[in-house]
Amino acid sequence: MKMMKIYKIGMLGLIFLILWGAQDAGAQVSIEASVDRSQVEVGEVIQLTVAVVAGQISGLPAPQLPTPQGLQLVGSTSSTSTSISIVNGAMSTTRTTTYVFSFKAEKEGAFILGPIKVTHDGNTYQSSARVEVVKGTGRPKTTPSSSSGQSFNSSQLREIEENLFLLAVPDKESVYVGEQVGVAYKLYTRYDVRNVHYGHIPTFTGFWAETVFDAKRLNMQRETVDGRVYNVAELKRLALFPTTRGMHLLDQLEVVCDVPLQTRSRSLFGLDPFDSFDPFRTQQVTVRSGDLAIEVKPLPSGAPQGFLGAVGRFNITVDATPTTVLTGDPIAVKVNIVGVGNLQSISEPIRPDDAQFRFYDPKTNLETQVQGGNYGGEKTFEYVMIPEKAGAVTLPPFQLAFFDPVRKQYETVSSKSVALTVTPNANATQPEVLASREEVRLLGQDIRYIKPDRERLIDQSSLLYQSGGYWLLQVLPVLGVVVAYVYRKHQDRLTGDVAYARRRRAHSEARKCLTEAARLMQGGDSAKFHAELHRSVAQFLADRLNRSAAGLTAEEAATALRVQNVQDDLIVKIRQLFQQCDMARFAPVQAETEQMRELYENAASLIDDLERVI
Repeated sequence: MKMMKIYKIGMLGLIFLILWGAQDAGAQVSIEASVDRSQVEVGEVIQLTVAVVAGQISGLPAPQLPTPQGLQLVGSTSSTSTSISIVNGAMSTTRTTTYVFSFKAEKEGAFILGPIKVTHDGNTYQSSARVEVVKGTGRPKTTPSSSSGQSFNSSQLREIEENLFLLAVPDKESVYVGEQVGVAYKLYTRYDVRNVHYGHIPTFTGFWAETVFDAKRLNMQRETVDGRVYNVAELKRLALFPTTRGMHLLDQLEVVCDVPLQTRSRSLFGLDPFDSFDPFRTQQVTVRSGDLAIEVKPLPSGAPQGFLGAVGRFNITVDATPTTVLTGDPIAVKVNIVGVGNLQSISEPIRPDDAQFRFYDPKTNLETQVQGGNYGGEKTFEYVMIPEKAGAVTLPPFQLAFFDPVRKQYETVSSKSVALTVTPNANATQPEVLASREEVRLLGQDIRYIKPDRERLIDQSSLLYQSGGYWLLQVLPVLGVVVAYVYRKHQDRLTGDVAYARRRRAHSEARKCLTEAARLMQGGDSAKFHAELHRSVAQFLADRLNRSAAGLTAEEAATALRVQNVQDDLIVKIRQLFQQCDMARFAPVQAETEQMRELYENAASLIDDLERVI
């Protein structure tokens, strides 16, 4: 036993000496840059791989990478590996750090990625790569995800594009301004896809967008395309209403998913071309729909009086309650507009122009529904109406003018007249009657004037418009209209601009996570507390940067924040917070309450600091 211990100690010492002697070996630094494809289309993602090779040198800085105009840095990852080789008793050590940068091509042209530089001991090592960006074909594309460290060769990529693609299917390609065009996004696959989620959701500039269907899970149906059978899942269906004329090119929808990796060889007896895929190893890919052009025609001339832009098919009805009232009593008038089209764009119908009635501004209610793939519903205007004349009166019809895209002509629909009975009100205030001079003289004997208790009264001769209160009352309605307009524009932007909506909600969502983390801290659940704290910061960063929070690492967050010119001290704090949370989640012992409280305060302070800079 004693000899065995001596032997082990000797072997450890020998290995230590060999490694120590190899410290100076392989001190030479080299850098090599390459791209996954030399030619890409506008809108596609290019992966640039930079391999920095050195010996036992540690602490080499990250390569300096200029970004040419026309390319946008969208992500990066890095990894380090060490290899040891012994040749004729001489050992050499090689340390390789691989950086993978992802760029999105924004315009056509030839671009040089570089020079990519690394500096060590006063020496500069550099490399570069070239890529050509050509005009997009408009076809659906499937590419390696920017967050993936692996890439496909041309044959693998071509095979995946044939067996996994995303189509944008419109129900029509030429519409009038305001006419509905339905667009369905369908995922076609012959793989067992996993972890399917959206990468980029279009903003649909130039359209009012209403979501008709949004899948919560994949409901696969069988469909044959060009003789090949695919599993097809509808992901999203939208009703789009164009707001301006001209040719509109819809932004592309992106979906990120995992597909099985193909093994090097197929089974000897396998007849299925997909039997060579490993179900336990996957590759993340990004699937993008093709370009979709919609021609928007202007509405024809000859619009009737009162037409305010409503497009679709509508009916109008009126209900008045009660129909028998006293003079001066209110009547509730409800005007219902039912039909197919963008009810949001329908303004108030034309009121009856009759001096017998006085109307107050209506209260509006909207209920939407989808029938046969068409977006529509019911919009209600509720008025308070006062009849001004007694007797048997008739409420004239309300009218609505719209353009019917099916008939390609303008229509005006009217409600039915409503018969009302208005009874004179005996308690109503009677009109004043002018008195004669004699009556005035007699009244003067009876009136006792009230004497003021002050000899000198305040001067009341100033004009009304000279008072500040008068002008304040004039300004308040204008301010109310401005505030309402700004609020409406804000709500419209929240609906149509996903990135803006995520930025606006980022702080509140982070606070919800922090509140849940505080509850877990009080309960003493260390693992869940640190997981929730990590999620609060990661989700905040993802919302502010419009990225996916799933799998957001400290390295990816650091790269994205550097693009935003965030100070290094904040980036270091984020790294430390992520590391502390990861270590505590899997630690064998529970963290102390005081440690959790300190980490909680650091996370809350970090979120506040980040909100000021991104």
